[in-house]
Amino acid sequence: MHSFSRTFSIGLRTLIDWVFQARCLGSPDRAHGSLMSWSAVMLGGVFLLGSVQAQDGAMATKGGGIKVGFVPPPVEGTFSLGVYDKSGKLLRTLRADADASEFTVALNGFVVVWDGKDDSGKVVPAGRYRLLGVAVGDIDLSGEAYHGNDWMLSDDAPRLVRFRRLQVLTEGGNEVLELFADDLDHAGWTVRYVLENSVNDAVPVFEKAKEPTVGEVGPLSCPGRDGSKWSIEKVLGETLVVQFDAQGEVARRLSIGAGEPVPIAIAASTMRDEIFLLEQDMDRTRLRGLRKRSGDKPSVDGVKNEANPESVPPAWETFIEKNRWNTGKFEAASKHIGRNKPFVPERKIRIKAKPNPLLGEVQAEVELMLGFDAEGSFLRTADGLRIRRLSSTPHLAWAVFGREARQPAIVLLQGDGAVVEELRIGALQEMMTFDAGEYQWPPR
Repeated sequence: MHSFSRTFSIGLRTLIDWVFQARCLGSPDRAHGSLMSWSAVMLGGVFLLGSVQAQDGAMATKGGGIKVGFVPPPVEGTFSLGVYDKSGKLLRTLRADADASEFTVALNGFVVVWDGKDDSGKVVPAGRYRLLGVAVGDIDLSGEAYHGNDWMLSDDAPRLVRFRRLQVLTEGGNEVLELFADDLDHAGWTVRYVLENSVNDAVPVFEKAKEPTVGEVGPLSCPGRDGSKWSIEKVLGETLVVQFDAQGEVARRLSIGAGEPVPIAIAASTMRDEIFLLEQDMDRTRLRGLRKRSGDKPSVDGVKNEANPESVPPAWETFIEKNRWNTGKFEAASKHIGRNKPFVPERKIRIKAKPNPLLGEVQAEVELMLGFDAEGSFLRTADGLRIRRLSSTPHLAWAVFGREARQPAIVLLQGDGAVVEELRIGALQEMMTFDAGEYQWPPR
């Protein structure tokens, strides 16, 4: 067992006496919850108060590392522990967001071994190094909404990003609209809507394909009602949707409004005057259903121009609209997250941690930052110590957080290119910082 400083030893003896009394009173839960110690300082975003002297008598392991023993603070949660040099730079993360089972539990606390290396695997120069950490309790994390993708209706819905084809089928007397798409993992999906229902309100049925969607985007033409044919045509640089009658004569032309996504695929009902367009531009992919207003005669028709709502009502109206916006970057996604005022991300957020009982009423502050990797998003301290995993969303392209007016919780927004997730983080004060001591490397 390595030696402790005088200050640390006095606190430990007091703790052991308290634990012994609690056990004698038959309250093991209370005894377990009392395992506490620590100091705190401010060192590059992790905080110590008080001081712990160098552990010159630290025990070396057979492998040449140092066995570090410390008493965990009274927090029901996870623990993160890092090795810092004299300047406060984080050199090695020994544990990140770890529960008690990831430590060796000794009579007087947790034990962890440091092999004298930094995170790159290099042995650090000889000198004194400090081990600092953060314990995080039960913070509140809730999913609030999905933004930017009308097909993302639940946690288990596929994250569709590439829409390729669509068609209308007749099944059991009903028409079914099928949309073919790929998700972020390049798996193919079929999205099905029964057309007798209101598609805007209906929940689609997602069916995973046995193989990824193949083939070019389309089709550019399809059969329609009464033997007619619908086609996407380019005329003098303008994209038109044209219906040909059974004799091949033009029955109607539907123009696409300026600035609207361009049709890349078309499907039509053979029972009603309804067509479905898959449209695309740099900002979004859109599925749109158009139907003929009752009482209108075949003519050269226009499609409603959203930019000019005062224009004459068109003969054809939009009755279905589903969008997937380009949210690969926060700047693009910020327009589609349902805010009257722009959401302003913060690089760092400072919170007040709970005071350690052994340190009196002194309250440490922690600077938090947001990070993400292949497994999702996480909280870290300003010096880089990961302290809590927030989400398990893969493929993240960006993640930001910040506070909103009159909202005590922190808002987390993150995007994977398919959808924007909005989460809220509360009770961040449920954490304590700690100092596991200063150690000499290599041990003497």
